[in-house]
Amino acid sequence: MTETASALTRLRDLPGPRGLPLVGVLHRLRFDRLHLTLEEWADRYGPLFRINMGPHPIAVVSDSAAIQRILVQRPQGFRRTRRLESVAVEMGLRGVFAAEGEDWRRQRRIVTAALNRHKLADFFPKLALIAARLQHRWEEAADRGDPVDVCSDLMRFTVDVTMQLAFGVDANTLETPGPVIQRHLDKVFPVLHRRTNAPFTYWRWFRLPSDRALDRALEAIRREVGGMVRAARERMAADPDREPADFLEAIMAAAADEGSGISDADIFANAGTLLLAGEDTTANSIAWAMHYFTLHPELFGRARDEVDSVIAPAAAVEGLEQANRLPFLDAFCNEVMRLKPVAPMHVAEPLEDTEMLGCLIPRGTPIMMLLRHAATRDEHFADGERFDPERWIAPPETRPNPHDRRVFLPFGGGPRLCPGRALALLEIRTVLAMLCRNFDLEPATPREQVQEHLAFTMLPAGLKVRLKRRMAG
Repeated sequence: MTETASALTRLRDLPGPRGLPLVGVLHRLRFDRLHLTLEEWADRYGPLFRINMGPHPIAVVSDSAAIQRILVQRPQGFRRTRRLESVAVEMGLRGVFAAEGEDWRRQRRIVTAALNRHKLADFFPKLALIAARLQHRWEEAADRGDPVDVCSDLMRFTVDVTMQLAFGVDANTLETPGPVIQRHLDKVFPVLHRRTNAPFTYWRWFRLPSDRALDRALEAIRREVGGMVRAARERMAADPDREPADFLEAIMAAAADEGSGISDADIFANAGTLLLAGEDTTANSIAWAMHYFTLHPELFGRARDEVDSVIAPAAAVEGLEQANRLPFLDAFCNEVMRLKPVAPMHVAEPLEDTEMLGCLIPRGTPIMMLLRHAATRDEHFADGERFDPERWIAPPETRPNPHDRRVFLPFGGGPRLCPGRALALLEIRTVLAMLCRNFDLEPATPREQVQEHLAFTMLPAGLKVRLKRRMAG
């Protein structure tokens, strides 16, 4: 620590909103808007403040340097909260996202290898096929004149992509009702979000209807994944010398190595984690981008011109080389993810007593990091609340300053940077390029009705768009 402990501010002496005995500030919070309330309080109380959720003190930090330190010093100095880990264990989802220590290192190697850029090149034709199915679904909606429930359709798309990449299964939920697993995934994240932030473990004493729905969903997911595991074992037994063809086979091959420490529970946990992360995060990022296209039709036109110049006369991206030649579309998506990151806040806890901004944070204290707050501040990005994709592609000498990329953290940072980043960006480019090339769009709901809704990830609740087939181009 940089100061003696006696000279540091104590956590209880930090500024923060007034709470009530026992419940703290719980009466002032809605979990689906938790990030918004904390950002408002950061403006009022400063870069480090304290809240009590129930009887438990929590530190909330928005200072970019402090956040960077936490991210970089994981897992040696900080970890995900023990509450998150215990909840994940109860759900059977202690995969690479929730694991710590050597368990995390071992699982991380396998997940990273399964999602590396070289394998994405081989996977792209299957991704393109799934994007073509989404295009067909949207063409049918356009022909009927029906508004599109953007988040629902995009979650079908991302489930199909993840099922194909992770399990070698063509789920095709875009054209069929799909397997049981797809219909149950959306039950998991909202309950995970509520349980990790609840002041006490109420579900161990009584079950709400949503908890009972979660139990049924998890059992259905276990059955579905169990069937895929059995099928993978049969394939591997029939040809034991071939290389693993997908993530599931890769982690099963690793588990078969003597002393790997990877159990059947680890296999399910990582399969479930990959499905959940692959569904929500990427789908919501694309949905927010479509929302901003409706708000800025001139930027949609600019993105369309770029897409036309790269892929015409084709109707969609045909390979990685094309996907990597869309600088304005990338800049547009960067700006969307800066203002509407699907993970606007992270939570960690220190492994030892630690100094932060002159305060002594005791070991095990939850620290809520407001990642989006720093990225929208004028001291980090010029006119930080303004949507301006040009800031990402203008030459440095003409770019509005400041432009501090270090606070732009849509995929986290440090050693625990999201291992699916490359896949997510490829999915985003592929879908948005297909949209630009083939459709006109307009909002089907008023702008003010599209609300940020936090259910572990942040989605645009209420977003619907009306698509029309593009008549020329």
